[in-house]
Amino acid sequence: MNLTIQEILKAVNGQMLHDAEVPRITSISTDTRKITRGALFVPIVGEIYDGHDYILAAGENGAVCALTERADIPSDIPLILVDSTRRALMELAGYYRRIHNVQVVAITGSAGKTTTKDMIYHILARKYKTKKTLGNFNNDIGLPLTIFQLEPDDEILVLEMGMNHAMEIHELSKIGAPDVAVITHIGDAHIENFENREGILHAKLEIVDGLNPNGTVILNGDDSLLTGPIAAAKVKPFKVQFPGSENIISAEPLGGLLATPSSGLLSGSECRFIWQGQEINLTVPLPGSHMVMNALLAVAVGVKLGVSAEEISKGFDDFIPPSGRLSVEAIKDMVVINDAYNANPAAMMESIKILCSQPARKVAILGDMNELGHASQARHTEIGAFAAEMGIDILIAIGPQSRYIHEGFGDKCQYFPTVDEFLPQIKQSLQPGDIVLVKASRGMAFERIIDTLKTED
Repeated sequence: MNLTIQEILKAVNGQMLHDAEVPRITSISTDTRKITRGALFVPIVGEIYDGHDYILAAGENGAVCALTERADIPSDIPLILVDSTRRALMELAGYYRRIHNVQVVAITGSAGKTTTKDMIYHILARKYKTKKTLGNFNNDIGLPLTIFQLEPDDEILVLEMGMNHAMEIHELSKIGAPDVAVITHIGDAHIENFENREGILHAKLEIVDGLNPNGTVILNGDDSLLTGPIAAAKVKPFKVQFPGSENIISAEPLGGLLATPSSGLLSGSECRFIWQGQEINLTVPLPGSHMVMNALLAVAVGVKLGVSAEEISKGFDDFIPPSGRLSVEAIKDMVVINDAYNANPAAMMESIKILCSQPARKVAILGDMNELGHASQARHTEIGAFAAEMGIDILIAIGPQSRYIHEGFGDKCQYFPTVDEFLPQIKQSLQPGDIVLVKASRGMAFERIIDTLKTED
């Protein structure tokens, strides 16, 4: 990064509060712990903290300038006054994206967006100098910080866009200005802030609001909402593609989650796709049919941006699944499916299907699915009934909302209000040879269960 203070003032419509010469800005940070010399510090005002309290520390750590919403804040470095530091961060990111000659791929969806983003990155990086959203930095703070990674010779930027409310993705899309937009799935995630799934669909379709007029929209062709009239009306001005089951010629599971870890671990699927006249063979290193669809969406992006079938296949050779997302581990004579990173109803059902495809005693440790609001009781009850129908042998439900999973499952379900109450019972609940699924929303901190399984004698 090499921005002048004049560029920044213009981009954020700011007012310089100090008559001082400011060197060129070489980085932008919202965290004083990660400040590097030459940085612009952007103090974010949150619910429980105010970044303005750290402006002095930012200067001590090497920042040469800072934004501020308060003209009277003490500072040893020059300040730029703006109406909103959060908004200014977005505006500066929009400027920085425009001055770089990159193609942007934006991705959203109720499930699978982070994994699909990583798949897309691995495919495009075979041909182009590519950057991507780190982790799940997919909101109005994380997305700008991702854009600020850009360097002059970068060719592709892959941006994940998340949301809790309407108009959030609209803002992210306007800043990211994508050339290709991908939507993986419309489900119940964040339905607490919407009346129904159609409301979520409208919010996800905001990803095209900043799309290049000549851009391409890639939608999951197996999702009835994404192939329906609401989506059709929104994406009509663009080139639209619908990768779907008819393009998956075969997807054969590799390995097997058998009764003992020594029997082998499920390693994914060997897939053959036909897309736009090309036959593409690759190994998806994650179990589950939904992961095959995620891979197909990534393939469609690769083909659109000119990556050869051979390079697309190679793009999965070094793909490492995101931590806590359907990773399979042998722990203490058991096979554990660690899917503890997050959860929503659709993803929960897919994970249960994977568990129940295996010939051993099947144990599911399931927790609350957050942000379901008015639909929470019904969705948790449905998960319990689905788990019973699929043939799970033992179900352990943990969390306030998971009592409805317990009710939906019936007999052979153990219920614990909290993880802390379950952990002392973990040895009594499991036995050698079990296949164990661990899944809940991020706020449940189910990684503590994985850690206990690894360390418990």
